[in-house]
Formats: sequence, structure tokens, C-alpha cells
Amino acid sequence: MDGGDLSILEHLERLLPRGGRARRVVGWGVIAWALIGAAVVFGTLGGLLGRIAGVLPYLLTAGLVVFALDPAVRALGRRGVPRRPAATLVFVAAVLLVAAAVDLLVPVAVRQARELARTSPHLASAGGLFGRLSRSPDLVLRRAGDVSSSWIRDHVGTVQHELDTLVSAGVGLVHAGLVLVLGGFLGFLLLLSLPRTAQGLLALIPPGRRERVEPVLREVRRIVAGYVRARLIVSLAVGAVATFGLWLIGMPFWLLLGFVVGVANLIPVLGSWIGGVPVALVALETKPPSFLLVVLVVIVVSHATDGYLLSPIVLKGTTDLHPVVVLLAVLVGAEVAGFLGILAAIPVAGVAQFLVRDRVGAAAAAAAAAAGAGAPGAGREGG
Repeated sequence: MDGGDLSILEHLERLLPRGGRARRVVGWGVIAWALIGAAVVFGTLGGLLGRIAGVLPYLLTAGLVVFALDPAVRALGRRGVPRRPAATLVFVAAVLLVAAAVDLLVPVAVRQARELARTSPHLASAGGLFGRLSRSPDLVLRRAGDVSSSWIRDHVGTVQHELDTLVSAGVGLVHAGLVLVLGGFLGFLLLLSLPRTAQGLLALIPPGRRERVEPVLREVRRIVAGYVRARLIVSLAVGAVATFGLWLIGMPFWLLLGFVVGVANLIPVLGSWIGGVPVALVALETKPPSFLLVVLVVIVVSHATDGYLLSPIVLKGTTDLHPVVVLLAVLVGAEVAGFLGILAAIPVAGVAQFLVRDRVGAAAAAAAAAAGAGAPGAGREGG
């Protein structure tokens, strides 16, 4: 056969025979360029996220409003209530509920924050574990207590300064209120026009690809919305159980610490530790050492509510990620966008896993169909 009759693939096979060094070099070059391309893409995405970082809290709040309230709006729609009145009714009810909770809980939280700022320099000597160790007749224990108390006092000074700034100036609360108001209103506008917005986005897709793309978009929406709603429900329940339990046992700063436990539970894998450590430290510094056992019971019960009761029910079917993938996604999200990246990491990873499986499944089905079509006797009648 003449060399001019060879196809491009056959020319490449001659130039780069299988098992040869040249083929291995080219293979490593392709991998290197793929890694460089992935790094460029991720770097570009990180730069874009950095530019819009100030807008992300408002968009996140709007998304939470839509994900949390849309099921109630659709339930009213199934009963014959038009979309706009249903969305308005649900949003107003949610605003009134949040306003009542804020009116009830914020004064208590501010009062506890002021008390914590006022007493924090003296916590290390307030009769807790480290204070007792500092007064121990044993030299080693006394030294351990002095070092621990000194470390806590040094770091508590920073906490006190931050808390004083927060309480006196109120900058953090004002910003949070602005995010809630503007983000909530943006979420309300999206809630009103959600079906039309979805139809408008679908109209951007060429008609020939809609039949293929529409189920994928529906599944992506199910994964994201289901996970966000489930995570909010679970974290709210964990925070409520922890807050009630800490109040019941007479724990100082019970509302602040319960809030910390609930917010930390939004973080997968590490949230129980992140929320439990501050509670344990405050218990060690303000109560006798035996009191820590009671506090640990409250924390374990609150997280058992998550792990054994709520999560298997409300998180079922939202994402199916390996724990290692979850941890890596959380770390990458934290590195890219801080706490907001942590919150978005799992739904993004779940969507990515679904898209990869969808593409691999489609490619496998196409390969199987092609293999079946090319098999001997594939086109002949049986018999």
C-alpha cells in the first residue's frame, strides 16, 4: 500500500508505535498540557470569583430564599393559587417568622456577647479546669495550667477586641442585615418569576439539543435544591437541639454556643468538631471538669439527631459522594471562596459527579451500540 493512501491515524501509528519511547513521551506531554489547561481554567475561575466576592453573599442569600420557599409556593400552586399570590404569601410569612425570631433571640445574643467580652479576660481563672490546674500542688500540673491559662488569656484578648468592636460599632450586624434585606428581596423577585426564568434559560438552548439537555438540567436542579434545603433543615435542627440542651444544663452563653454549633454543622465532615470545640473550651473555663461530660452528652445528642435521624431521611438521594471526595471538595471550596466556598462545595461536587457519570454513561452506551452494529451477523435476520 502506498504511503499516500494511509490515513492520519495510520501515519501516527507508524511514527509512534505502541510501547515505543516516543509514544510515551507524547502521552506524558498530553497529560502535562491537560494539567496546565486545568490549572489555567481553575485560576481563571478563582480570579472571577475574587472579583465578584462582594456580590456572593447577596446571591447566596437569594438562592437560599428560592430553595427554601419554592416547595411551599409549588404546594400552593397545586391547590390552585396563582404563582405571584402564592410566592408573596409564603415570602411574607417567612419574613414575619424570621422577624419574630430575630426580635426574640438577637437581644439575648447581644447581651451574651457583651458578657463574654466583659468576662473573657478572667475566664482562665474562673474556677474551670485550667484554673484548678494552676492552683494544683503538683508542679507539672501547675505548670500545664499556667501555660494553658496564659495562652487562653493572650488569645482571648483578640476575641475581646473583636467582640467589643462588633457590639459597639455594630458594623457586622449592619452588613448582615443589609445582606439579608437585599438578598432576601432579590430572592423574592426570583421566586416570583422562577418558571419564566427557567423557560427563558431553556430557550437559549438549540431546539435539537433540548430533549437531551432538559433532563440533565432538571437533575442538576434537584441535586442542588435538595441538598441545600436538606442541609438547612438538618443544621437548624442540630442548632436548636444544642441550644435547648445547653440552656437546660445551665451552660453560660448557651445561645451563642448553640448558634455556633448550628452554623458549623453546615460544614460537612468537619462541622461537628468545629462546633464542639468552642463549647468544650467554654465549659472547661467556666465550670468544674465533671461538667464537661454533661456538655458532651448535649453535643453528641444534637449531632446524633443529624447522623442517625435527619440526614438519612432528608439528605437521601441528594448527593452520593465518597467521604474523601467530600473532604477534598470542602478544602478546595474553602481555599477558593472561604466559608461561601465551603457551603457551595458539596452541591458543586455532586453536580460534577452527575455530569461525569452522565457523559461516561452516554459514551459507554454509544460504544456498546457501535460494537453491536459492527458485530458479525449484526445486520442479518436471525434464523
